[in-house]
Amino acid sequence: MQNQTINLYQVAQVIPGVIDELRAAFDAALPECEDTWIRINPCEMFTRLIALSTSRMMAGDSLRENEEWLNVASSYAVNVGITILLLRPIPKYLRPIFAPFLPSVRKMKKQLRFAKDLFIPMINERRMAQQAKDPNYTKPNDFLQWMMDLSEEKNEDLGPDTLAHHMLLLVTLAVTHTSTMALSHCLFDLVTRPEYIGPLREEVSRTLPDGWYKATQASLKEQSRLDSFLRESQRFAPPGELNFHRIVKEPITLHDGLVLPVETHICFAAGPISKDGAFLKNPFVFDGFRWCHKPQDRYVLTPELAGPAILNGAGEKMQAGKSISSAYFVSITNTNMHFGFGVQACPGRFFAANTLKAILSRIILDYEFKFVKDLGGKRPPNLVVGEHILPSMSTEMLFRKRPIGL
Repeated sequence: MQNQTINLYQVAQVIPGVIDELRAAFDAALPECEDTWIRINPCEMFTRLIALSTSRMMAGDSLRENEEWLNVASSYAVNVGITILLLRPIPKYLRPIFAPFLPSVRKMKKQLRFAKDLFIPMINERRMAQQAKDPNYTKPNDFLQWMMDLSEEKNEDLGPDTLAHHMLLLVTLAVTHTSTMALSHCLFDLVTRPEYIGPLREEVSRTLPDGWYKATQASLKEQSRLDSFLRESQRFAPPGELNFHRIVKEPITLHDGLVLPVETHICFAAGPISKDGAFLKNPFVFDGFRWCHKPQDRYVLTPELAGPAILNGAGEKMQAGKSISSAYFVSITNTNMHFGFGVQACPGRFFAANTLKAILSRIILDYEFKFVKDLGGKRPPNLVVGEHILPSMSTEMLFRKRPIGL
């Protein structure tokens, strides 16, 4: 299905439901830690939080209570990763022979069958209700319905089988896996750089005056410091150094005469570009508020670099001439392609960004956190597999509820 961005109006509609689900998910993931530190694997915690909080937004209330679905949403991406690692050293022409014998492939096939058994009846039921033109029928407002509507708008006529497969890929790879990685990286960066916690905590408190449970898309959008920190964390540890992978289907002649033959594998070096000194000042310095729009936020940790005039709002400056619209976590530019580029950019990035902010807002405001082992101010090393960058999956942390929170 051709990508189409999920618009901000749709995101605004579902965020209250995400917050509602997160409230119960947090109670399950971080129970009774007011007076004592509890030991948590953050990657496992975030996977569960994402799966629980987004399931209702994907296809209604029935998913959030389906434990088998939650397990599939949490583990399918792991099986995909294992399969890639095991098949990568094998020549392409031999992979179809070896793949069926891999335990991870058998698990994926079983999970796909489960997803189809789950979603196909939903899709058929919804289409029958729409075709019947029952005046009392109201279309659900969830991702499954949006995909069905997009399919009809584009005359792609995707069958229930294909739509069910798309839903599995969307939930497990595009939502659960990538969000878990981003949250883990961001939390590790926060613990390693504790000077950012105070300013972020102040911003969360200020932008959510009615309490975390009343968070909306509009209030989360006001969290420019957190948005900037997310973008800088992603710049240093993106999902992959390369993205936008494509295989040439017919010869392409570039402007300099170079011809890309059929079957050529092309991609963008998104990681190196985002760290290129030609586009960014001090590219190898982690500057969590680098992308803030207001000088008061940009220089909150280093007021001496701004001067009183700027801090008092006399003027605003964006680094290297960047416009405000290009400096958001979800912005797509030719130097920030971690969400893709052009019409093929990630269609759910606005929803993902709001979900990440909602989770991090709660953690920053309501909890204290630290590594179980003293790493001497260092960050747990990433796991680099080819061009893919993963956070440490084994690192454990300690959490404790703060006395005062929302």
